[in-house]
Amino acid sequence: MWVCPAGPAEVRRVAILTGGAGASIENVGAEGIDTFVTGEGPHHTFSLAEELGMNLIYGGHYATEVFGVRALAERVALQFDLTWTFLDHPSGL
Repeated sequence: MWVCPAGPAEVRRVAILTGGAGASIENVGAEGIDTFVTGEGPHHTFSLAEELGMNLIYGGHYATEVFGVRALAERVALQFDLTWTFLDHPSGL
């Protein structure tokens, strides 16, 4: 996990975009978001977060997407009476 604590200490507006959505930081900032949580992004977004006065949290691509995949599998399995298995295989990226 990478954190750029360039925003306010008291968080008021959070945006969460899973996966590799870091390049969206300018759009997120334009919405008045003070804390942006995503998986990963380009190197320059760390400096951009500082310029925008925004907290930036990169939690890892896999880590920010896996819960959605599992939730979808559970929902589909319940709806169609299916059994399923999740193969947890993080890449470490």
